Amino acid sequence: MAWEMGSMRRSGISLLNFDGTLQNQKMLRSYPAEWIDFSDLRGCRGYCADDALRKIQSRLRSRKHRHVTLIGHGNYHYVTYVLLSEIRQPFSLVLFDHHTDLAPGGDAPYLSCGSWVSRALKTLPLMDRVVIVGAHIPDGGSGSGLPANVTIVPEQEARRMSPADIVRAIRSSVPDRPLYISVDKDVLDPENAATDWDQGSMTLRQLLDVIRELKRVRPIEGADICGEMPLSPVDLLSGERVRHLKKNERANKAIVDALLAG
Repeated sequence: MAWEMGSMRRSGISLLNFDGTLQNQKMLRSYPAEWIDFSDLRGCRGYCADDALRKIQSRLRSRKHRHVTLIGHGNYHYVTYVLLSEIRQPFSLVLFDHHTDLAPGGDAPYLSCGSWVSRALKTLPLMDRVVIVGAHIPDGGSGSGLPANVTIVPEQEARRMSPADIVRAIRSSVPDRPLYISVDKDVLDPENAATDWDQGSMTLRQLLDVIRELKRVRPIEGADICGEMPLSPVDLLSGERVRHLKKNERANKAIVDALLAG
């Protein structure tokens, strides 16, 4: 029987404005949306100083729509750490990302887009497991020296797996508890998303099918999406850049729809 998804039926989303990457995605205006502005912050691109992190935590605390958050560029993926820290029951993180974000740095005086998972593992006791789907592992394996509570379904395997196989791999790795889903669109192939990071090979259809099945079998505590392509005002005059924007806009809309569907 499917889990009750009452909280995820809420139709609203939170949109974080760090760098303007979401402001031109008009499809996102079809939802009740709450904009939270961070464009005035300094010391927060890629690496986030403690004072900036405290301001981010404070501004997020008052938001109304807490279940689906669009973060913007992948340089701000560390905001997921803040969202996870708000959860008040045991949960597991399912991360779709072409990078593990497990770089050392859990004890550093700043949080980074490449080390936030390490920080979460060290400081969030309610997060009992992490499953990373689609990460590029150079040796083709599942990674060596991983923490015992981290499982990786590497890109090399995930591209050959059906959505049902991926869900089985996730379920076999995490307790029977709620999940938090974080999506960096760099996990997707270039046909389905455009980022300025190296990208993976997952299709959007595969990702959506996995999300839908996870929702059917586990309660979803919350979710976020990042991986936008930076766009300057001049870039909006470029046909290629506008096509990148539309591609990401369509992907975001499809992922949000999958997360919010009853």
